[in-house]
Amino acid sequence: MDTLTVRIPAAPSYVRIVRLIAAGLAARLGFTLEDIEDLKIAVDELTAYLTGSRGHAGTLEVNFLLYEDHIEIKGRAHLAEGAGEAEPGEGSGPRLRTELTELSQKILETVVDSASLGADDGTPTFTLSKHRPARSPSRGGVL
Repeated sequence: MDTLTVRIPAAPSYVRIVRLIAAGLAARLGFTLEDIEDLKIAVDELTAYLTGSRGHAGTLEVNFLLYEDHIEIKGRAHLAEGAGEAEPGEGSGPRLRTELTELSQKILETVVDSASLGADDGTPTFTLSKHRPARSPSRGGVL
């Protein structure tokens, strides 16, 4: 197993870096173009929960775990104190969700094998996993 860790600012504009890394690593593992696009959708969906639409003060740490037949991606937001709280005029309480909406759950069920959103000691986290499909003999691959 190979592991790669990336830290980016917790801002939506940097999420494309995580998507590109995920795509490159999946290609290295022999994923199809369709599966790579699905993985990028899942990365977008889950990182949006940690960065919010405007971003937060702090960083997003993303770990890529590469196995022979699948990839796991784990994200964790390291936010500055109060960074996940609602802005004045937006109501009270945290802006960061720790549960997927029904729509997000359906999207993720369609594009990856497993995905979850949660919190570890109050720190927002996500995990996703996607297996490379078995190659058919007619396409020159190995079962």
